[in-house]
Amino acid sequence: MTPRQQQKKPPPPFLELRIGGVHVVVQHLPHRLIAVLSSVAGAAGGAFWVSGR
Repeated sequence: MTPRQQQKKPPPPFLELRIGGVHVVVQHLPHRLIAVLSSVAGAAGGAFWVSGR
């Protein structure tokens, strides 16, 4: 017999790092963190470009 609701496998992790005894797993892409980092990098790059002239 097959169950009515198939059990879904959890999705694979977005990022998995193993360095020595450290094991870090990121389950999904942190969109807010990426947005903040790109905004800060863009502002810093723009300030560097304007001040370099």
